[in-house]
Amino acid sequence: MVACREGEPVCSDEASDPEGPFCFIYSTLFRRLGLQLPFTPSERTLLTEVNVAPAQLHPNSWAFVKAFAILCCILDLTPSVDIFLYFFEVKDPGTPLF
Repeated sequence: MVACREGEPVCSDEASDPEGPFCFIYSTLFRRLGLQLPFTPSERTLLTEVNVAPAQLHPNSWAFVKAFAILCCILDLTPSVDIFLYFFEVKDPGTPLF
């Protein structure tokens, strides 16, 4: 993975790119956090529930998602969006901190 060049779009849909849709994503997610494609069902459900694309989550946010999945596995629980959102609050990036 490489950084996008100046003037290059960070995402594309099928209509605007003949090679198909794409988006850039932090390489750290794959190298350090062990994120794999395709996403697990719980990861897909969470992304859908909070209405974000994978590239919109910061690596630290992905770390919480992965840690939650590991904890559920250790406790022999099925990861659930409702349980995840009970422990972790999702904030709108446009919301002021104070």
